[in-house]
Amino acid sequence: MSLKEAAEKFQKFCSIYKEEADCFPVLFELKWPDGFRCPRCNHPHAYLISTRRIPLYECRSCHTQTSLISGTIMEGSRTPLHRWFQAIFLHAQPRCVNARQLSEAIQVTYKTAWLICHKIRRAMTAKESNRLLSGVVRVSDTIYCKRLTPSFDWHKQEQSLLVGASDAEDGTPDTLVIKLQSKAPLKDKYDCPDPAPFIRDHVHPDDVKNVIVTRRYGRNMNKKLAWMGYDVTWWIGRTFLGIGPKHLQAYLDQFCYYYNRGRSTLYIQLLADCIHSSRITYPELTKTADHSSRSNRLTRASRESSLKLG
Repeated sequence: MSLKEAAEKFQKFCSIYKEEADCFPVLFELKWPDGFRCPRCNHPHAYLISTRRIPLYECRSCHTQTSLISGTIMEGSRTPLHRWFQAIFLHAQPRCVNARQLSEAIQVTYKTAWLICHKIRRAMTAKESNRLLSGVVRVSDTIYCKRLTPSFDWHKQEQSLLVGASDAEDGTPDTLVIKLQSKAPLKDKYDCPDPAPFIRDHVHPDDVKNVIVTRRYGRNMNKKLAWMGYDVTWWIGRTFLGIGPKHLQAYLDQFCYYYNRGRSTLYIQLLADCIHSSRITYPELTKTADHSSRSNRLTRASRESSLKLG
């Protein structure tokens, strides 16, 4: 799709969602696909309170009031809903957007655009954290932002990654998981992270026996996985002009989110995931944290919860 065609498509979308009220029916349908349910008592009937900027629904049984955006990434935001819809639409397009481009496209400040981008990315991460690879699973190490130097030492921008993928019928990577690894335990950049924790967290227990582990070099190298680091580096570089390690895992999750889904229906999928993902605040996003470890803890907790429910 050309830039002109993309711009025309976005303008057409904006003509449909011109103000907040245009978003209410879609939000309601995706939030409560089977009709209203009270978040406290699960009662199916509510009174509509339309005196607020965003309608409130008061449960007829326990009188709990809930908003269309409560429990979503939009909760607590002063940005109009149609701007959120536009941002989510642009994140679902083949070229995606960065914060500067989003700021110009939906006419908000750079700080607001940055926060919206990270909240949308947070919804992608939450969705990907539930993913377990199954069938024939291949795992390889690779490097983000690899520098072509003869040195064995890590360059500051280079980051160690583990890539896992389920095989499609033709043997190509079908479902993808990429996780940032700590460089601390590695002797040099030719050392390989221990794949055992990755396999434990991201491969279905029934298929652990089917895991094939390879390296990014050598006779048994899986080129599609070993070179995935180049694909990720190129995509992040083209779209975001490079990313440091602090938020890198979120961008890796975004890459996998796109890879694992068809683009034709991505907007509705992403909008639904944003509606069913909890809010995160600016201080939580900006604080220093080990995002790889936090993502792994989130994945492990989600997996344990699923196993208990099962």
